[in-house]
Amino acid sequence: MNQHLENQIDSTDIRIIDALMEDGRIAYSVLAEQIGSSNTLVHQRVRKLKETGVLMKPVYLISPEHIGYDTCAFVLMMIKEANQIHDVIEALKKIPEVVSCVSIMGRYDLMARLYAVNNKHLQDIVHDKLQAIPGVEGTNTMVAFEVSFERQAIIPDTETLNVYRSNR
Repeated sequence: MNQHLENQIDSTDIRIIDALMEDGRIAYSVLAEQIGSSNTLVHQRVRKLKETGVLMKPVYLISPEHIGYDTCAFVLMMIKEANQIHDVIEALKKIPEVVSCVSIMGRYDLMARLYAVNNKHLQDIVHDKLQAIPGVEGTNTMVAFEVSFERQAIIPDTETLNVYRSNR
């Protein structure tokens, strides 16, 4: 989020975002009632949050476990040359089991999160797909025992936002 946009988000926006993250299909009239505001204000704020890119699109989240993908793993990847990172990321996007990828600092360059049916499937993904990507020099795989919780975004309170905005 850029500095200009941060200054536009207030406690009403945060309450709206929080409610929409809980239920992206909530009726604006119900949302207005929940936050003690008017239906018109909720419509205006949601439109502003969409236009500024804070709110993207509502989506259904799929539970990997409920469709047979019981193994969650994080794979750290070392990339041979810095100019290969983009190509590796593009290759990762084509692997359906990979659900996210982040660039990281330290010994490894990328961290991918993926789901597999079981440990054998995970091994096949790592050996046959990830390690076969040109530019991937090495990997380190960590299997998650359990996803304890997951958030789609951070929704700080206005006090936290104001404290850190003033420290710039």
